[in-house]
Amino acid sequence: MALGLELKLRMGQQLVMTPQLQMAIKLLQMSSLELADYLQEELDKNPLLEREEEKADEDVGGLEGPVSSPREMDGGAGDDGAEMEPMESNLSQELPVDASWSDIYGDTPGSYSNTSQSFDGASGSEPPPLENTLVRSETLSDYLLWQLGVSALNERERMIGTAIIDAIDDNGYLTTDLQSIANITRSTLEDVEDALLLIHSFEPAGVGARNLAECLLLQLKNRKQACHPYTTLLEHLEDLARRDFRKLKRLLRATDEELLDAVELIQSLNPKPGLAFGSDQANYISPDVYVRKLDGQWVVEVNTEAMPKLRVNREYDQALNGRLSPQDRRFLVENARSAQWLIKSLEQRSSTIYRVAESIVRFQTNFLEYGREHLKPLILKDVADDIGVHESTASRVTSNKYIHTPRGIFELKFFFSSSLVSQSGENHSSEAVKFKIQKLVESESAHRPYSDEKIAKLLKDQGIIVARRTVAKYRDILSIPSSSRRKQLGTAGDG
Repeated sequence: MALGLELKLRMGQQLVMTPQLQMAIKLLQMSSLELADYLQEELDKNPLLEREEEKADEDVGGLEGPVSSPREMDGGAGDDGAEMEPMESNLSQELPVDASWSDIYGDTPGSYSNTSQSFDGASGSEPPPLENTLVRSETLSDYLLWQLGVSALNERERMIGTAIIDAIDDNGYLTTDLQSIANITRSTLEDVEDALLLIHSFEPAGVGARNLAECLLLQLKNRKQACHPYTTLLEHLEDLARRDFRKLKRLLRATDEELLDAVELIQSLNPKPGLAFGSDQANYISPDVYVRKLDGQWVVEVNTEAMPKLRVNREYDQALNGRLSPQDRRFLVENARSAQWLIKSLEQRSSTIYRVAESIVRFQTNFLEYGREHLKPLILKDVADDIGVHESTASRVTSNKYIHTPRGIFELKFFFSSSLVSQSGENHSSEAVKFKIQKLVESESAHRPYSDEKIAKLLKDQGIIVARRTVAKYRDILSIPSSSRRKQLGTAGDG
C-alpha cells in the first residue's frame, strides 16, 4: 500500500484571543471596586505607569489615551540627537493584534469624553449625597418589620413589636428579657408576651426564640410536628449533644429506628434561622454612570472619579532616547506597550459603558419619568443592536455596573426583563408587573387578602394577562407570603 503526502490550501476566519484582547474583555466585566484593585496592582508592577494626579504639577506629558512616542513627548530628538529606532518610534501607533477592537466594542467606539459630562465639578454637576450610594441586601430586621407592618395592629402593639424586633440578633434570637422591653415601651408584661407570640408566627420559623430549644420547638410547631418524641428530645438537648443514645432511648421509650428518625428530624432544623438574611451593614458603591434631566433631556454622565486617570511616566519614557543596554531597552519597551494597552482598554471600557447606559436610558425613559410600573420589556440584544456591539459585550457591561438615577441606584441588569402581553397587544415588563402585584397586596384587606387567582383577575382588569402560576412565582420573588399566610398574620394581630 503506497503512502503519499498532499498539500491543501484552505482559507478561513478565526478570532485569535491575544493577551491584549483578553485584558480588554477582563476589564470590561470588572466592577468599579475590582477595577480599582486591578489598576493598583498594575501601578505597583509597571514602573512606566502612574496616576495623572501624582504629577499634576508637571506639564502635560501624560496621556489618557494612546501613548505618544518619546519624540513627541520630548518635543524632538533626545539629548544626543540620535534618531529613534523604528520599534520605539512606533510605540505611539495602535499596536497590531489578531482581533480588532470592533470584535469586542463595536465599529464606532467613539470617546465618551466628547459626548458626555462628568461629575468633576467643571460642569456644575454635583455627585449624589453619600447616603444615596448605599446598597444592601434585605436584613432579618427588614423582613420582620415588613411582616409586622402587614399585621392588623394598633399603634401601641406595633411599637411593642418594633421594640422586640430591635432586640433580635442576626442569628434570630431575642437578646433582651421581656420585662426590660415592657419597661422601655411602658407596657405590661402580658402585652409584650402577646407581641412576642405574634413574632413567633413570623418567618423564618424559629425567629424571636430565647434559647435553642425554643427555636427548634417553634420550627416543629411550624411543621405541625410539635409532638412526642420530638418535643421530648428537645428537653434533653445536652444528652443529644453528648450522643448518649442509650439514655435518650430510655427516656423516649423508643426503638432504635424511632430514635434515629427523631434525631434526624431535629438535626434537620435550623439552629440559627436569622443567618439566611444579610447583615444590616451597608455596602458603599460608586455608580459607574449618572443620569439626570438637563434642559428637558435625560443626560448620561460617566463617573470619572470611579477610575483613576493613568499615563506613562515621562522620565522613563525619555530614558528610551538615552544609551541603554538591550535588556533595559527591552524592559522599557515592553512596559510601555503594556501601559499603552491598559490605557486604551480603560478608555474603551468607559466609552462602551457610556454607550450601553445611554441606550438603556433611551429605552427606559418612561421609567425615569413615571416610575417602576412603566419599565419596558428589554433584552440584551435590543441594546447590543442599538449601539452596534455583540450581545456578549452588552452582557459584560451590565454585570456589576451601577447607574445613579433620580429614582435611586440600580444595577444595569435591573432594566432588562422579559415581556408579558396585554389584551391590547401592548408589552409589559415583568418588573412592572411585579410592582403592580406588590401594590395590590399593599392595598388589600388584612382579613381578606387576595388569592393568586384574584390578583391575576385584577391584573386582567388592568389589561395585563398573567397566569395564576406566574403571579405565584412573582410573589415568591417579592417575598410576599401566600394569601392564607397573610390572612393568618392579619388575624394573629387581632388576637
